[in-house]
Amino acid sequence: MAVSIKFGAFDFQGSVERYDIRQSPRLKQIVVPRRDGARTEVASLGALVISVSGQIHASTQAALRTQFDNLKSSLLKRKDQLTLFDDRFVEAQVKSYGDTFVPGSGMLSARYDVGFLADLPFLQSIALNQDVQTVAVSPTTFNVTIGGNADTRPVIRIENTSGADIVNNIRIENLTTGKASVYIGTLLKDKTLLIDMLNRDVLNDNVSDLNSFQGQFWELKQALNQLKYTGGVTVKITTEWRDLFF
Repeated sequence: MAVSIKFGAFDFQGSVERYDIRQSPRLKQIVVPRRDGARTEVASLGALVISVSGQIHASTQAALRTQFDNLKSSLLKRKDQLTLFDDRFVEAQVKSYGDTFVPGSGMLSARYDVGFLADLPFLQSIALNQDVQTVAVSPTTFNVTIGGNADTRPVIRIENTSGADIVNNIRIENLTTGKASVYIGTLLKDKTLLIDMLNRDVLNDNVSDLNSFQGQFWELKQALNQLKYTGGVTVKITTEWRDLFF
């Protein structure tokens, strides 16, 4: 692991002097008349607010201006991948930017401050983890172990390799959490069903089919999970996820 601060393809290249990450859980409280204290709901995690500041030096004023032109053109754009370590990232966009010349530098040095906002409240592993199971017996159970220190939501791909259509006969559940996903549509032979637990979508051969979905979009608990498939066989089940970190 090493600190490696990049935004998309732009590398800050050692100019960063400080970065910090702040998060404010969303907590609603209700004052109850004629009693001390308040009632509070269980807090949900808010967005990550990440600040990066540093200083750039150059041998001429024109060269310094060019460096800041490159900095701003790389930062002030669409949402992109913000890498904070060489093995972790967040999807973020710039919410604030400022730069100022350093007094006494002859306008050959300037500081910048950038504020990023990340929708998800976690750092994600750059590595996309994968577990592949060929299922020839129904039901079948198998284990998936995740890293990080937070629960994560996977993408499940179920490929119909049976040579025949599977009709109203697909169920995948996480026995560790007691939650199940059920597909009551038809998965044609050699086609793939995708259940996206994070974005809460179901694709049958790349076509959205939420109407044929029942149950829950579940998560993988940190550490060991026991998954169970019940339904038509044979199928190939691919579970993909990224480890998450608070």
